[in-house]
Amino acid sequence: MVLRDFRHLIEIGYYKDSFNELGDPLPDPVWHLVIKTWASVEGLRGNQYFQAQQTVNQSDHRIKIRWRKGINQGYIVRYDGREFTIQSVLDQDGRRRYLTLICREVEPA
Repeated sequence: MVLRDFRHLIEIGYYKDSFNELGDPLPDPVWHLVIKTWASVEGLRGNQYFQAQQTVNQSDHRIKIRWRKGINQGYIVRYDGREFTIQSVLDQDGRRRYLTLICREVEPA
């Protein structure tokens, strides 16, 4: 993995319910940004998709970022007007250099 592979600017975060000053829930959840970073975003092809489904159901994208503490399963990646739910967070070589995020694209409502 070389520097030029990280050419996609992404946001990682999560939605959280919010409340007004009276404690009543607001209709739309609020986006909480964890990090904005450069990444490599790639769709999984046929055999990669099949292999990923062995451990992660319906994963369709692999996103690689530099290693960072605090990125968790269930967070959402925003990229190019699309959203992906993180299904799995992998430090494949165990050296804390890169994280591979196995994700499923969230269909718009």
